[in-house]
Amino acid sequence: MSRTQAGLLVLRLGLASVFLWFGFSQLLDGINWVGWVPAWAVALLHLPPAFIVLGNGLFEVVFGALLAMGLWTRFAALVLALHLALITFDIGLTAIGVRDFGLTLATFALALLGKGDQST
Repeated sequence: MSRTQAGLLVLRLGLASVFLWFGFSQLLDGINWVGWVPAWAVALLHLPPAFIVLGNGLFEVVFGALLAMGLWTRFAALVLALHLALITFDIGLTAIGVRDFGLTLATFALALLGKGDQST
């Protein structure tokens, strides 16, 4: 495996672990995440914040798993990057927002770089 392929593998698995951790955390301990649900999302979706957290957790687990397995990597990374960009914009210029901005760009980079030998 070349250094480039190894780098893509590390990037893909690293990002997958972040999305899987946050997704499972929301599914298993959703009540601690409802405070992060923006009012506009509740108004737009007409759902209780707890349901939005569960839906978001499921979304992140499914797409994080696709990244981990190397399936539809570019598509999964693009969808996750757009999702994370929305979250980053909503959080704003805070320590968490800056961290999420970096993760957003890393996820966009994976979408642009696409598959390595180890993914599709």
